[in-house]
Amino acid sequence: MQRGDILYNTLYMEQAIERARKIRAILTDVDGILTDGKVNFFVRDDGKIDEFKSFNTQDGLAVMLCNSTNIVCGIITGRRHPTTVDRARNLGYKYMYQGFLTKMGPLNDILKKEGLTPDQVAYIGDDITDMPLLKAVGFAATVPNALDVVKNCAHYVTKRNGGDGAYREIIDFILNAQGKLAPLLDQVNNSAWKVNKKSQLEIVTSQEGIA
Repeated sequence: MQRGDILYNTLYMEQAIERARKIRAILTDVDGILTDGKVNFFVRDDGKIDEFKSFNTQDGLAVMLCNSTNIVCGIITGRRHPTTVDRARNLGYKYMYQGFLTKMGPLNDILKKEGLTPDQVAYIGDDITDMPLLKAVGFAATVPNALDVVKNCAHYVTKRNGGDGAYREIIDFILNAQGKLAPLLDQVNNSAWKVNKKSQLEIVTSQEGIA
């Protein structure tokens, strides 16, 4: 299977499933993946300009599912904003690297901390700054409105758009490939799902990115 070749057919899907079975950590960009990519500005009472982000609750539950199956979740984003930090902390992400337009450093840092190899990591991104990571990891995913050059780096392109459940689609795909999704659903149906304790968020900030 060549990167960028993922179509919804049996051949490529089977190979994507094989890659997904190895995943122990899922890392993602924010804008365009966890959000729709739009930046919404408003004027605060003190006259300063600020922004707000809209996140999908189904994506949020996906992080809790990963925590229940001991899959590490992390964020590597070129922007810096307290809304994203608060969202990551509340959901139980383990890593938050913000302000990183050059993203290989954070990936290598997480690999070292977790004792993982690149083929055990999934990364989700939609723009050119994500391409080095998409090329480096074992399972690379993106969204339908990503740039074509980014899609050419991916093993999997979601059906759902960023900010509209694309992240959840990828999490479900990985958990299903590992045989972990059905047991979780059984637990939920039987009111027996015990959510693991949230990870303590580790925040690393760089000044190279966009405030």
